[in-house]
Amino acid sequence: MNVVDLRSYLESWPYDAQKNVRLGQGADGRQIILVRQPMGIEQYEVDGPPDGRPISRMERTLDFHRCHNQAGRQIQPGSSGLTAEDCADLFEEARAYYHRLIVLFRLKDWARAERDAAQILQLLENIEQQVPCAEDRMQLESWRSHLTKIKAVTQAMVLWDKRQYRDAFESVRDTLGFPEVMNGAAQDQEGFVETLLKSVQGALTARPALHPGEESSFFRQGDFWVIRYQGHSAFLKATRGLQYLRFLLGSPGREFHVNEFLADIPDPMAAASAASGNGRLHEDGARCVTSGLNDGSPILDAKAKADYKRRLSELREELDEAERFSDPARAAKAQDEMNVITGQMASALGLGGRDRKTSSGAERARSAVTKSIKKTIQKVSETIPSLGLHLAARIKTGYFCSYTPHPDRPVAWKF
Repeated sequence: MNVVDLRSYLESWPYDAQKNVRLGQGADGRQIILVRQPMGIEQYEVDGPPDGRPISRMERTLDFHRCHNQAGRQIQPGSSGLTAEDCADLFEEARAYYHRLIVLFRLKDWARAERDAAQILQLLENIEQQVPCAEDRMQLESWRSHLTKIKAVTQAMVLWDKRQYRDAFESVRDTLGFPEVMNGAAQDQEGFVETLLKSVQGALTARPALHPGEESSFFRQGDFWVIRYQGHSAFLKATRGLQYLRFLLGSPGREFHVNEFLADIPDPMAAASAASGNGRLHEDGARCVTSGLNDGSPILDAKAKADYKRRLSELREELDEAERFSDPARAAKAQDEMNVITGQMASALGLGGRDRKTSSGAERARSAVTKSIKKTIQKVSETIPSLGLHLAARIKTGYFCSYTPHPDRPVAWKF
């Protein structure tokens, strides 16, 4: 293997963050983009895949998976959707197009920058239609507003270079949401372009959070909780709801009765060993709550259970039909409703289908814990939207609460 010494070339092009992009030529004379980094050089293709490597003779990973899924449906009718591995491939492709988009923007190659923004937006649309797992969709969904804005600006700049000034004004008036700037821009063309480019500075410096396997953390520091998830961080004031979340995240797949959350002990895990008279201990140390569970009426009466079963039967038929007609959006909608119903039934029925009963005390506990958890998830959503969506989808509340990550997408929480 021949190793090329780049030192002489790097010395002739000293690193300057403001002047680190230039066009060059490949060995076969094709045009390429070179990006000078502090310790080396990155290279992008001007057209086609950013790395110049097609997937099975196809330009995009997205095209490859479309053909693969179509072939799969011919072999096994009703099969659809993308796996976690497929999503990881698409995430990496989106990352490559995004990095090249930024470079093209710096080169003021507006037409190609618009092209790459459109490529990523198309990928987002494809994921929205084919991926039933909400967490996967959310990974790229946060890009949508950035890319929509960048695409609008590049479209306007293409029109601007063609001297189609009025069309350029109109193309961004609604998308960027600052019509008052357009009024003054007619008299100040340079000011319009400057304002236009400044409007996407934040979008260009934002980096995609593509960390599907990255370790996440949830720990307390004094009066705050420090949360990290998919490359994002949040510092939230300590509340009981965050303590409840920590309790659930630390024991994925286990159910806890709401009484266990209300023990007057700072660490709910310690409640399992507290001799409070409200229950006994399992061999694994988890408390089995016995008081207040069987002294009331069933959570679901006979009519409610019959209605649920009837609706589940209807949804199964709808899901089968959607899969036969290759309608992933309809199938995902039916599956989501089925998950909600089965979750409600699981909360109301114990082992062997026995009715779980409630009491006034348990009802108060259920209301308090559920309200606190949902309020906290909403607060988390304001700082880390993808985590808020994950928690809303994977945490079940009621008389029994649990956290159940997607089996194909477990989260490695560190506490």
